[in-house]
Amino acid sequence: MKYRDKIYGEFEFSGVIEDIINTNVFQRLKKIHQGGSIFLINPKVNHTRFEHSIGVMLIIKKLGGSIEEQIAGLIHDISHTAFSHLIDYVLEVEEEDYHEQRYHEVLKDRELNAVLEKYQMDRTVFMDTGKFNLLEYPLPYLSADRIDYTLRDMCQIGEVTLTEISWFINGLVTFDDRIVLKSKDYAKWFQSKYNFLIAEYFESEENVEINIIMKEIIKNCLGTGIIEEQDFFEDDFYLMDKINQKLNLMQWIDRIRENGLKNKKLKTKKRIVDPEVIINDQILKLSEMR
Repeated sequence: MKYRDKIYGEFEFSGVIEDIINTNVFQRLKKIHQGGSIFLINPKVNHTRFEHSIGVMLIIKKLGGSIEEQIAGLIHDISHTAFSHLIDYVLEVEEEDYHEQRYHEVLKDRELNAVLEKYQMDRTVFMDTGKFNLLEYPLPYLSADRIDYTLRDMCQIGEVTLTEISWFINGLVTFDDRIVLKSKDYAKWFQSKYNFLIAEYFESEENVEINIIMKEIIKNCLGTGIIEEQDFFEDDFYLMDKINQKLNLMQWIDRIRENGLKNKKLKTKKRIVDPEVIINDQILKLSEMR
């Protein structure tokens, strides 16, 4: 199976990786936008959880992660709901981990488990993604998940180039089973891009506005029975279609935008990074370096 990643280039997949990608539960991620609702008002921001999940796996593979950790990276987002984190805002889940609460249930998918059994792998190995340090590592440190969504989002909005991404990826190394950087230059670059992503994209007026609007619309639709919570278990287009059977979603969005948001705010998870750097076999956080 040949695959071309927008930011990392061309790859050949086979075996368990190829078979997992071809499952319906993974293919569904093609219809889950990485940026949630923003594609509704900014169609250029249209990258998906499918692309991100493969990207996370590719970083883990490049860093020498085991096949089990590569698989964990590949499937870590299979439980994401329609419009990604929108449901967290609707239900006011402060840690924005609604999808993680569903992960164990989605991991029981029959087709996915048939693939794992074919390759003599135990599903329970992947139940705790937190044990895979390359995939997940607590803030403010680096992880394959955190690195990929930063690079992918920033590239999609035109704030980093493919040349910069290639340069940065070459600065990644592992130490004590976690991701660190080869020099302070890589750490400063990534921290600056991550800070930009949070302030100018995640917390941008455009992004906050559409999420507030969609939060209001979805709460209304849930309250009137137009949709149900389990509809989020499908995908973005399924949910939009179900709303559009009763109401015109885009007209509703435009009407709310025209009327103004009346100082409404969106509470989001706070994120900062302080990358670790390896200097003469010693690990220091960027903030500890002169």
